[in-house]
Amino acid sequence: MKKIMGFKDKFAYSFFNFEAYREFIAQGLRKSILYIFLVTLILSAITNVKEINMIATEISVVQNTLSNNAPNFEFKNGVLSVDSDETIYYKHEGDFLFYLISSFIGNINTVNSLDSDAISIQDNLENGSSTFSIDDSMLSVSTDQSNYYTFIIDTKGKTDKNILNSYKDAVLLDSNNIYLRKDYRTVGTINLSDFSSININNENSEYYLSIIKILTPIVFFVVNPINSFITNLILGFLIFGPFAVSIGSFIGVKLKYSRACTLSFYAMSLPLLLEALIHVAGIIMPEFFLIFSIITLIYCSLAIREIKNSDKSELNFMK
Repeated sequence: MKKIMGFKDKFAYSFFNFEAYREFIAQGLRKSILYIFLVTLILSAITNVKEINMIATEISVVQNTLSNNAPNFEFKNGVLSVDSDETIYYKHEGDFLFYLISSFIGNINTVNSLDSDAISIQDNLENGSSTFSIDDSMLSVSTDQSNYYTFIIDTKGKTDKNILNSYKDAVLLDSNNIYLRKDYRTVGTINLSDFSSININNENSEYYLSIIKILTPIVFFVVNPINSFITNLILGFLIFGPFAVSIGSFIGVKLKYSRACTLSFYAMSLPLLLEALIHVAGIIMPEFFLIFSIITLIYCSLAIREIKNSDKSELNFMK
């Protein structure tokens, strides 16, 4: 196949036309890097639109809850005070707020294990929307929802961090600390005195949440694609490229390392597309990287076999 191929042609041919891989290799490593950059950019945009909408909705729910249901509160000089004599329980649906807190804690703290025998998930929930509740009348979330998290607020000293043992995923806020419970077995701590320069209350909390809502698209449309692109480069250069060289040697085709990397970038097209579709569909597959790798290496193998069966005089693969 000798033709000038644009991005759309390359993307389509990478799925089924293994003869085209000879032309991909002939066009060189630089064009393959540009190709994987464009693929990453487009597929990241598709997945990020869904994430941004979900996060914007979640932040709006939090803003509405703080505006209409939350008691008066103030965080000043590193101390949190809440105008409530009783412990507050808040059931929150959505992953972003909990992820933000857990990621932040993970970056500044050592994560410590909890005793497994202290595990007992509280599931006496009723149907309804998320609101604030006092004491043990827990906020209602449908029991078929897996992405809900419990926020416990107690600035009067009536509870301690041991209350987290009753939850799978929960956050406890007292006057001086934030404690995190995650996946039954881990907990982290934030010392609020480390943020004594911050002043937050009912009035300005909506402003700060609005800032997060504005910054989220920037992060998702700029930072995330760059991170994904770098990850794909690492996979191509350090994993799939060397494997392609080994596969070529086994099949009987000697490939230069740079050409093997070129081939692997195009071979990643289908698994990258599948990854995006699975993400948009909301399907969680912890083992997907294994599937991703297998598909990529199968495509590398099929492309190299096509190269072996072609007229090698048209292309010196070791140059």
